[in-house]
Amino acid sequence: MFVKIAVGILIGFLAGFVDALGSSWSKRAEAVLQVLIFLLGLAFLASSFMYGVMYGVMAIAEIGVGFCAYGAVFRPKKEHS
Repeated sequence: MFVKIAVGILIGFLAGFVDALGSSWSKRAEAVLQVLIFLLGLAFLASSFMYGVMYGVMAIAEIGVGFCAYGAVFRPKKEHS
C-alpha cells in the first residue's frame, strides 16, 4: 500500500516537473513527455479503480498531492520590495 501511495505522488511530482520545465525543451519533446505522463497516470488510475472506488479516489488525490508538492518545493520565491 505504501508503495502505491509513493508511486502516485511520484507521478504527480513528475507531472509538475514537466509542467514547470517543459518550456525550456523543444515543443515536440514537451508534447511527447506530456502524453507519456498522461498515459502513465491513466494506467495508474485504472489499476487503482480496479481494486475499488476508494482506491481510485485515493490515486487521484495522490497525483494531486505530488503535483502540488513539486510546486511547493520548487516554486520561485517572491521577493518583497
